[in-house]
Amino acid sequence: MNTQIERIKHKLSRVADCDQDLIVFGADAHQYKIGDVVSEKVIRDFEQKYTIQLPEAYVAFLTQVGNGNVVEDAYMGSAAGPYYGIYPLGECLDDVNVEDIQCAISKSSILHPGMKEEEWDEYSKSLCVEDISDEDYYAVLEKLYSGLLAIGTQGCAITTCLVLNGEYRGRIVYLNEDYQPVFAYEEHFLDWYERWLDEVISGDLVSEDAGWFGYSIGGNSAFLWDSYKNTLDETQQLALLDGLLKKSTIEACIIQEIIDVIPNTPESIALNLTTILSKENFTKAIPFLEQQVSENLLHVLQRIHWYGKDKPYWLPLLKANSASIEDEETYRFYTYVLTDATPDYGELVLAGLQSPNKEIRGQAIYTLGQLKNKQVYLDYFIQCLYDQDERVILYTIQGLAGVHDERLVSCYKEVYKKYKESEVENYILINLQHRLTELGMSFKDLEE
Repeated sequence: MNTQIERIKHKLSRVADCDQDLIVFGADAHQYKIGDVVSEKVIRDFEQKYTIQLPEAYVAFLTQVGNGNVVEDAYMGSAAGPYYGIYPLGECLDDVNVEDIQCAISKSSILHPGMKEEEWDEYSKSLCVEDISDEDYYAVLEKLYSGLLAIGTQGCAITTCLVLNGEYRGRIVYLNEDYQPVFAYEEHFLDWYERWLDEVISGDLVSEDAGWFGYSIGGNSAFLWDSYKNTLDETQQLALLDGLLKKSTIEACIIQEIIDVIPNTPESIALNLTTILSKENFTKAIPFLEQQVSENLLHVLQRIHWYGKDKPYWLPLLKANSASIEDEETYRFYTYVLTDATPDYGELVLAGLQSPNKEIRGQAIYTLGQLKNKQVYLDYFIQCLYDQDERVILYTIQGLAGVHDERLVSCYKEVYKKYKESEVENYILINLQHRLTELGMSFKDLEE
């Protein structure tokens, strides 16, 4: 452990030079600064107060590396570390979201890395009961979050915690008020912290594809790829490929191996390999994407949208699927690629206006409303003003900005009559007022 501590100290001394513009999430708060170490007595006093024993790796960090920060703007005085940094010892303990931290912190944690969604739902379902008493509510929270020490925040009510008791003592776990907790992959605090330093120094956390630190497996691309090749467990393979996708650079020899293995790989794995290839060398991914169209059009459209440069190349594909998409998420990405592929896409979204899926109709009319020559499609806009879905009507009115045609007056009158007495707040009348202003009219004119 002493060797690792010395490595961490050395990396801390140079990490700020690798992110001088403070691009890494949270760096502008802690600025890669760290305060003085704490004494063993401070550690013992804290442990006695809460009847706990802090994990050794965390204690080593506090007593040999540092605690808190000397920067005035550091969030809650947090030291350099993932996200907004590492809280000073004993600060923000109530971030764990239990009523009595003194009682809960010394109990064993029920959380574990392999927890299935069904198991978490079983534990947490009573929190959603409408008539649950405060006493029962906090009892459930204490059961879920006992044995945890809050050591930092990611913002948005996401807390970084250290497991204090139980089988997974010393592990890092991320708590989110709305979702199941997620364990980082590292075995203890120092491994997790050093990985953060490594990824800042390597540039992985500076890149656009960095993702959220600690939610994927760490290690360089060679380690991740070798580990992938040496396991037959599909869940582990997918996790390793997710980690590989987050790397800022991947060696050319690995990319070639990916190209070689995709044809003989099961579909679930092949899709992930194609994603990595799309990110690193989109041109070489095209043949595989074209083969995957019939089985997973959403996957293909997403990769084109995220990584493809030559969008017009895909116009034949878009035309072939313009009337056959029934899933709203697939249709959404279809319109993203379409609008980048050609400025004259009007005819290719008309089929979406007839979809029984209101989400697709809404996306179609929204996309039509972005056209420069939308006046040509006025009949379709008028049709959508009588749609049964409020969002379709809203997007239609918004899309009609700048369109001046007397045929719209009677349509606007019908919309006004339908919604003027609505008790539910919506933006239809607000946007309708904008369109009327463009025509030199007001709601009073519609009432005549």
